[in-house]
Amino acid sequence: MESDQGTVRGGLPAARSPLPSAPFARTGPNAAGMTWTAVLCLLPSAAWGVFVFGPRAGLVLAVSVCAALMAELLAALLRREVSLGDGSALFSGLLIGCLLPPGVPLYVPATAAAFAMIVVKQTFGGLGRNWMNPALAGVIVARVSWPDAFGGLVATRWTAAAASPLSVLPASATQASAADAAVLGWLHAHLLGPLGLRLQQGAFDLFVGIRAGGIGELSVPLLLAGAALLSVRRLIRWQLPAAYLGSFALLAWVLGGLPAGNGLFAGRPLFHLVAGSLLLIALFSATDPVTSPLTVTGQLIHGAGCGCLTFLLRFYGSIPDGAALAVLLMNCVAPLIDVWTRPARFSTGRAEARNGS
Repeated sequence: MESDQGTVRGGLPAARSPLPSAPFARTGPNAAGMTWTAVLCLLPSAAWGVFVFGPRAGLVLAVSVCAALMAELLAALLRREVSLGDGSALFSGLLIGCLLPPGVPLYVPATAAAFAMIVVKQTFGGLGRNWMNPALAGVIVARVSWPDAFGGLVATRWTAAAASPLSVLPASATQASAADAAVLGWLHAHLLGPLGLRLQQGAFDLFVGIRAGGIGELSVPLLLAGAALLSVRRLIRWQLPAAYLGSFALLAWVLGGLPAGNGLFAGRPLFHLVAGSLLLIALFSATDPVTSPLTVTGQLIHGAGCGCLTFLLRFYGSIPDGAALAVLLMNCVAPLIDVWTRPARFSTGRAEARNGS
């Protein structure tokens, strides 16, 4: 039913739009521009993983990306709607490869990427209509289906008997350890000491990404730099990852020592923040604008929920790490968070009913 006041739905007059009449000028990046920027921000972390692990990591990334593109093309042909140009399939395939260890059989990234594109994304209408993050869903399905494939993480090509690749001059493990100790000494004296924090030997290699793990989750500086660029371009909001990492760090510090019998306030939050895929998922997956709340308050709630679930799953769950599953679970309640944090001017009757109208 229509009137000069707008369309009436459910007995309530639709609010008159505050915008001027058309035509409108579009500003800011479109969906394709946002996705391609995210790809460029994630590429350095993926390249670092290939540098650390070797050609095998590049092969896993290539299989994941190619499988995602082929699955997207197949779905596009069936739906008669070409969607490869927006870059979303490429980003999902790249993210899946970054979350996988380099030693997995090649059918694992292929299956994870195909499941992500066809089942999670395209069956719900394509880009912008999926109800959970496709890449994380593909990784979780692969991890549950083939848990043994994730058991043996491939070590870096620099073993304990070789120098760190970041220490170009040292030619022995002793000299590399001395360089690592010198860096830690400077950090403790000038930065961490005044804050009452202390890192163990080897923490520098853990920070820069000389360790076993997923291909694209290694380097903390590269992940932070990519996320900072996305934030500067206003493609992600800092509130969600800040709430995510902050709530997790707080729980890891207060309760993280309990599983080992060390009591309260005995956890190691810095270690747990940089270990595993937490940072990669918090910065590049949890911030997905399609599957996260729209409001700032909602993003804070969503991030805190992801942090709490990640702590529970990592410390007490059966799936290692837990970050991917935590974000997927919060994706399921993101629409409900949107409903309860939506400003009153966008409500569809809840505010009016509360006021007795």
